[in-house]
Amino acid sequence: MSSANSPKKGTDPLRFQSLDILRGLIMFVMLFVNDVEGVPGVPAWMKHIHPSTADGMTFVDMVFPAFLFMVGVAIPFALGGRLARGVPVTEIWRQILLRTVSLLIIGVFMVNGETISPHGLVSPALWGVLVYGGVFLLWTTVPPTVAGGRLPPVALRWIGIVLLITAAWVYRGNDATGILQMRPQWWGILGLIGWAYLGGCAVYMLCRNNLPGVVGSIALMYCIAIAESVGGLRAPGWLHWLTTWISPGTVFGSQTGITVAGVALGMALAPGSSLTTPGARVRWAFLFGLCLAAAGFLLHTAHHLSPVFIYNKNAATPPWCLISSAVTTWLWCGAYILWDSPAGMPGTSVLASIGRNVLLAYLLAPLFYLFFDLLAATGMPHFYNLLGQTFVVGVCRSLTFAFLVLWSAYLLNRRGIHLKL
Repeated sequence: MSSANSPKKGTDPLRFQSLDILRGLIMFVMLFVNDVEGVPGVPAWMKHIHPSTADGMTFVDMVFPAFLFMVGVAIPFALGGRLARGVPVTEIWRQILLRTVSLLIIGVFMVNGETISPHGLVSPALWGVLVYGGVFLLWTTVPPTVAGGRLPPVALRWIGIVLLITAAWVYRGNDATGILQMRPQWWGILGLIGWAYLGGCAVYMLCRNNLPGVVGSIALMYCIAIAESVGGLRAPGWLHWLTTWISPGTVFGSQTGITVAGVALGMALAPGSSLTTPGARVRWAFLFGLCLAAAGFLLHTAHHLSPVFIYNKNAATPPWCLISSAVTTWLWCGAYILWDSPAGMPGTSVLASIGRNVLLAYLLAPLFYLFFDLLAATGMPHFYNLLGQTFVVGVCRSLTFAFLVLWSAYLLNRRGIHLKL
């Protein structure tokens, strides 16, 4: 997700390198852990907690919330900049809703790709070509100097829309029935990001420059999550349809709480903040993370009362959210000291470039897998799967895969090809 950050001497005065680099690092880890999951012999600490209902978390369980947190950090820079430029609030909300809907649509397509029938109207590989071709044509900007960029942007978007409509029409699921068989089984990673982004934007737009109000709203988010978990959040009958589409306690409670914590850090760093020195920024962020961690630990002491108080990613429990938010805050402190403080080292242009448009890298990964599947469909051995049959080779494969995806995103960014999400 693109963002605007802030300063380091000698660089763009509106950017913090640490935020961009940290986003790039989080995406690298996300690609790696997703790919290495199926490699035999992977130790438990390199996978999600098992069983999925257990009270516990590994570093893998903190990758997705770290991404949600960084989405929140970008909100005060992006929306605050538009407000400062005098962009009408109605226009800002139009952009927020458009981005949210876009993420939900892509998320639903990606989720349905996991349950597509191999005996449908088109092969899963061809269906993937339709989907990702449509996604990149609809949401990618291509400069005129690149082949395809000479077509009017409107023409590219309409081609993308036609491809996505075709993909939805020909989709056949394993157990689905009807003419249109695509279903929002769950919203997928991008869909969950979309909902959390909407919630984070809503809190920011309501509070604007009121940082205490934003911090206070974090507690409200987790109250919503706890209330739904213990049955205290019953929607009126006319709203019951809503709970078939989303879980308010998760979507607008726990996961939005992570994003709003990121919003708070973003507000502490954004232009106009009273924290204007490196020392003040690091102290504030460290103490903020300490408060989040303490809240998560204290809530976990009540785990014998209800499962809502355990550490668990799948259930998006408040203790898991708070500890993950604290760790991400502290990671930013380290990144800031390394790359943005006066004594810091030069940043890495690759990770910084990727960090400005991380969703491009996230959506490139399925294209790599699709390419490997298409090669195997020609009768060639599926060399990618063969490389994942032993632990050492499999880990090297996953590291290489994550690097190649990020490098491809970096090269596309350098050519001016960006994902407008």
